[in-house]
Amino acid sequence: MTESPRATGGRRLGTTARHLALATLLCTSGVGAIAHQSKAADLGSDCCADLEERVAELEATTVRKGNKKVSVTFYGKVNKAVLFWDDGAIEDVYVVDSSYESTRFGILGSAKIGGDWSAGFRLEVEDRVAASQRVSQFDAGNVEGPSLRTRWSSMYLNNLRWGELRWGTTATPKYDITKDTNVFVPNLLDTTSSDNRMNQNFRLRPKGFNDAADLSTLTWSSISRCYSSAESFNCSTRRAGVAYWSPKWQGFGASLGWFQNDIWGAALRYKKDWGQNFEVGAGIGYEDFHRRRSSGSASFDQFDEWAGMANIKHKPTGLFVYSDFSFSAPSDTSARGIFTKKSPPDLSAWDVWVGIQRKMPRLGLDSLGDTAFWGGFANTHDGIGGVPLNGLLPAGTFANVPVNTQITGADVDRWFLALGQSIDSAAMQLYAVYQHLDAEVDLIDKELKHVPAPLDDFDLFYTGAIIYF
Repeated sequence: MTESPRATGGRRLGTTARHLALATLLCTSGVGAIAHQSKAADLGSDCCADLEERVAELEATTVRKGNKKVSVTFYGKVNKAVLFWDDGAIEDVYVVDSSYESTRFGILGSAKIGGDWSAGFRLEVEDRVAASQRVSQFDAGNVEGPSLRTRWSSMYLNNLRWGELRWGTTATPKYDITKDTNVFVPNLLDTTSSDNRMNQNFRLRPKGFNDAADLSTLTWSSISRCYSSAESFNCSTRRAGVAYWSPKWQGFGASLGWFQNDIWGAALRYKKDWGQNFEVGAGIGYEDFHRRRSSGSASFDQFDEWAGMANIKHKPTGLFVYSDFSFSAPSDTSARGIFTKKSPPDLSAWDVWVGIQRKMPRLGLDSLGDTAFWGGFANTHDGIGGVPLNGLLPAGTFANVPVNTQITGADVDRWFLALGQSIDSAAMQLYAVYQHLDAEVDLIDKELKHVPAPLDDFDLFYTGAIIYF
């Protein structure tokens, strides 16, 4: 029977190691004490030659990195879930890659320059097959063609005293300010967060209209998002630019960055233990957009956005409270309502969670790792960044609205319950989450009269696992 490369390679390495050990023993033993001096010299010469040969053979069978000056780390996570959804008339089950923290892998490199100075890089790629943020009533997310996307491609120069300069495709200072796992209980924000990442591309369903053809052209994200992205809380992202990150001082860290298309932002983060019993984290970030709009663009290009979070955890009991907020204010002078002639409204959103995360010996789960149970409520007010600049919704956008209207606002409420179980021995997190969403839209006709457009609620349940490596 033919042996596998792993088996034959392991045997070859084992034989080489034994020969190497024997050669070393002969070279360093007192063999010369019982032999003639000249013969001992010859033996030593033959021994060392054999030793060099064996070392070369061992090196030839060993996987090595490019050089000894750069330390390289390979890392990533795999996050897959089964999603059950119900839009009020249709229900189905999908297998998805969770967009709360997508499946990804990357390489970190670091090199010591001297003194307090070092340099390095980060390269990261994301797998987007059946990404939950892309699935809908008509699309289970099985993309054709390449599904990989570059998330990070950046370098840095670091000084322990003065901080770090990053350039390339890298995080903006405001990025992840509302879901920064560095200032929150581990793993839970990989399971769920304030944004609607499991249903944001599902279409809204007018109440009482149950056919597929009755679905609106607008999605849940259309009425619950910032003006800069498809999210309502974590609205910033990774961009091509330059950013500075300060060293930590008394738990505080600051960052400032400029990015292509004339976008700049700043943030302040805080994490510190208060005594032996409390872990506290907080953050606030700002981003300014004044980029030029390309010809025919339908997006807002002048706006300001704020976001932040705060949490506190009682370490002895594992009880915690978490809250975050988001504001998005358009200032584009060309954006005026088709009927009102007024600027679009500012988005405001808030979210609060309460829960417990600790080992549960009474449930017999303490040998696995921490068990977590938590729940929360979120509201996104006037998050209409996914509609046209003038707010015009043609007749039939909603099956229960037969006239042209202008959308002037919206409210989306979401509450959820979640359960998580860490399996420390496998660097794994199991989870199960239920969410319920309901929405209202504010519409007016050309006479500025209110036009009712009731919508069905949306329910979803997903369960899955994350493995970290």
